[in-house]
Amino acid sequence: MLDNHIIQDAVKLKGDGHTYPQIADILNDKFQPDKKITGESIRKQIKKYGGEWKETHQRDVLVLEYNDSRIRNVNDAIKKADIDMAIWEVERVVVNGWDVTMKLRHGNDDKPFRSQNQQIKVWLRRKVSISIERAVDNLLKRLEKKSPKTSKMKRSKSQSKHALEVCLMDPHYGMRCFAPGADIDWSPDLCANMVLETLDEIILLSKPYAPFEQIILPLGNDFFHTDSIWQTTTQGTPQPEADAYYHTFIGGESLAIDIVDKLKQLAPVMLYSIPGNHDRTTSFMLGRILRAYYYNDKNVTVYADESPYKFHRYGVNLIGYEHGHSVQQIRLAALMANECPEDWLATKHGYREWHLGDQHRKGSSKPAMLEEQGVSVEYLPGLTAPNEWHRLKSFNWQKRGSMAFVWDHKAGPIARLQVNIDRYLNKLMGRE
Repeated sequence: MLDNHIIQDAVKLKGDGHTYPQIADILNDKFQPDKKITGESIRKQIKKYGGEWKETHQRDVLVLEYNDSRIRNVNDAIKKADIDMAIWEVERVVVNGWDVTMKLRHGNDDKPFRSQNQQIKVWLRRKVSISIERAVDNLLKRLEKKSPKTSKMKRSKSQSKHALEVCLMDPHYGMRCFAPGADIDWSPDLCANMVLETLDEIILLSKPYAPFEQIILPLGNDFFHTDSIWQTTTQGTPQPEADAYYHTFIGGESLAIDIVDKLKQLAPVMLYSIPGNHDRTTSFMLGRILRAYYYNDKNVTVYADESPYKFHRYGVNLIGYEHGHSVQQIRLAALMANECPEDWLATKHGYREWHLGDQHRKGSSKPAMLEEQGVSVEYLPGLTAPNEWHRLKSFNWQKRGSMAFVWDHKAGPIARLQVNIDRYLNKLMGRE
């Protein structure tokens, strides 16, 4: 039997977060009793005296249960558990109290000691059942407030009004493969280097048409190789060549920021998040993160809503983006007209185009380019190296590369820039 003052110290130590064995060690050092105090004896005495608590989660219900003489009411219980009352609300409360008589040793005698045990049980219910998407969206809104603030850059002016569209299609960041099963060795680092080298070449080729009023950047289009920790695409197709998902996402996030930071030196960037068939969810998440990251940057605007396709109008030009795997080519003209009727009307005498990815080449099983009702539809080449599956299916002879387009505000498209990649040497063609 433990003395009263030892039990009171034990209850206080338990309230401070110590475990029963830790409490026993502390009390043995402090009081040096004839019979060594054990953690189990502490547990039994505290339970009688009052001082145990537990928390139980049941979906959207949180239950707090305290047997602690210091927890007198619901406010004490909520404060003890550090509950965010912006999320939870009290549904019901039960408070019980009863007298307990126990023997406590005083010198050589055991004397009765009466105390009152207190129990309080609190049921809390989540105010709103928050979905993962909503929770992430709330988090990103908080991040937006903390994003780096960047003033609008001073830029040289030109009498001509030009915009540069940069299409870095299908990088498949996170894929890793090896020759001779694949055409060449390929890794996330090689992918990042190739993307940035290609971008530098596009910037170099675009100089005769500079300065630009804006940069149009459709980003996504299978930017990542997989869409889950199980190394699968969005629809569950296994991708055995994929690197670890979380590691890949962090690397891809860094690569995307490098791309945007390069381009915003030329002109304000209009970034459109375009989900692919390999990375529909992951590209969406990346777009939302970039939107939060550049929220206070006057040189970058990110469009990353849930729509699978996006549109951008520049003067007499209207450009549509879709990865290329969901909507039949023949339906894209009507889709553009229905989705953005005002821009459609404003470009009646201008140029309307769709730029798609997915095929890793210029074209699909249908024509490489299709024009219907004054709307051009074009599949663009991809950056990724052919992996083992491409080689197995003899899809490994597509011409790798990236495209860029120069748009004049009044005259329409005036230049097509193409950077080609040697598929075996994995180098930009035309460079020494």
